[in-house]
Order: sequence, then C-alpha cells, then structure tokens
Amino acid sequence: MPSTWGHLKVAERTELTEYLNLWVETVALSSESRHTPVAYRKVLRPFIDSLQQQGVHTVQAIQPVHIRAYLLKRKAQGISQYTLAKDYRHIHAFLNWLTKEGFLETNPCAKVQRPKAPPKAKPIPTAEELEKLLRACEGTHWLRKRDRALLMVALDTGLRASELLSLTVADAQQECLTVRGKGGKQRAVFLSPETRLALRKYLQACPHALSENSLLWWGRHGALQLSGLCEAVERIGKRAGVKLSPHALRRCFAVWCLRNGLDLERLRLMMGHSSYTVLQHYLPLAQADLQQAHKEHSPVNALLQRGRGRR
Repeated sequence: MPSTWGHLKVAERTELTEYLNLWVETVALSSESRHTPVAYRKVLRPFIDSLQQQGVHTVQAIQPVHIRAYLLKRKAQGISQYTLAKDYRHIHAFLNWLTKEGFLETNPCAKVQRPKAPPKAKPIPTAEELEKLLRACEGTHWLRKRDRALLMVALDTGLRASELLSLTVADAQQECLTVRGKGGKQRAVFLSPETRLALRKYLQACPHALSENSLLWWGRHGALQLSGLCEAVERIGKRAGVKLSPHALRRCFAVWCLRNGLDLERLRLMMGHSSYTVLQHYLPLAQADLQQAHKEHSPVNALLQRGRGRR
C-alpha cells in the first residue's frame, strides 16, 4: 500500500526511486510541515524520470551534464526563472543528502551553475487596505471573530502558514510564544494586547469543544488544514476587495517592521531566517519609502538644509 508520502509501486522501483523515497521520509521526520516532503517529491520525481531517460540508473552515475540537461529541458518548457531556481535548490538538497550519507563522493550539483532568479517585488497591503481587511472581519458570528483573530496574529507575528497551523489554544493565552520553524529551529514571537483580546473573543465564541492542547484555528467542519487556512485568508481579502494570502501577511509584517525602524538582524531572528539573503526576496520597500529615505539621508539635502540654517 502507498504511504503518506506517495511511495512508488513495487514494479516501478529502481535504485534512484528507492533513494528518493528514503530521502523524502528523512525530510518528513525532520520537518514540522507535512506539506514539505510532498513538495520535494513533486519536484524530484520528474528529475529522477529524466535521469532514467538519459540512461542513468544509479546515483553514482549522476553527472553534472545530466543535471544541466534536465534544467535546460525545463527552461525550454517555458517555466519561470523562479521555478527553475527552485528545481535546482531541491535537486541540490537531494544530492547533498546523498553525499552526506556516503552514497555519493561529491555533489555533482557543485559543478552546475545555479540558475539566477531576478529580485521580485511583491506588493503588500497598504494601510488603507489593512483597515478594509479588519472591517471585513467585523460581526458577531464566531467565524468573523476567528477571521479577525487570525488576521491579527499573522500581522502581529509574521508567522509562516505552517507555523500558524501549529498554534494551540494554550499558545493563544501567552504574550510570548516559542515557535518551531523550518529545520526545527525555535524562535520567540510576541502577541500584542489587542491580538490577545481578539483571540479571547474568538475562543469564547468558538462552538467546538477545545482543550489547552487543541489546535487553535477551526472551521465549521474541524481544525483547519493548510488549504482551509489559505481559503479563510483569501475570503477575508475578497470581502475587503484586497488580494490576500498568508504569505502576503508575512511580507506585510516584515516591511512594516522595517518602515518602523527595526534592524535587519532582529527582523531575521523574529522571522526565523538563517541569513539575510532570504529577506531580499520579499522585503523590497515601496518606492515611496525609498523616496522618503533619500529625502532624509541625501548628502545634497543635508548640505542645503545646513546652509539654510546658517543664514
């Protein structure tokens, strides 16, 4: 019988697919999100198929030329540079695991140039749109109270969708939460008084029988899964006329923190990133912010203001 991670039927198994299954199981054991191993398999299975079509049936036979051939094939299919870069990262991670476990002497990806994805500026809700979103959560129904609490927690903490889903009822009663993020790394996030108040109102109105250890976010038919969480956030956005996703709220938290003077190091720690590189992908400041920063810090403006002060 196939497992949770979609193992192949016995007749289809080869050395490469066996190693892929083993790696996906390893990822599943170390990942907090059950969606991560599924995403890795979705990217790696076509790569394994491509290797076998090129006559490669063992991990020792994988060469840089085979990886380049696959990436060129994917590029010819018209995928974006962002998707191509993601494919490379997943392939590199798989082969790196094989190397660390001693199945390969060296990672063949080391000799393959990493596809570069240009910086992509992703919009975030404006202050006016955030007000619309909060108004879209007004109402006495318990789901409206849940939506308001969910929106405020996401904006207040910058948590990933998987991290939001891992919160419990007991967490909602704390000012400081310990969250386990990617790679099992722990970090502290904080809930403002208004956010804790919204959570209390939601939990008081929630019709489900909940205990301290119960998951925090619920819908009509049970605890929310990833698809349910995304749908809930999208529905809030539709009511407000604002395009919205859980990750847009995470970006919003990051950009607003920067606008309000938070330094990159503390922002990195609060968001659970291991380096500053990741921040650059979704923290482009709006042009108005850059224009204001230039106005405040330009040497020309400073000199002119200094000259006016001497008159």
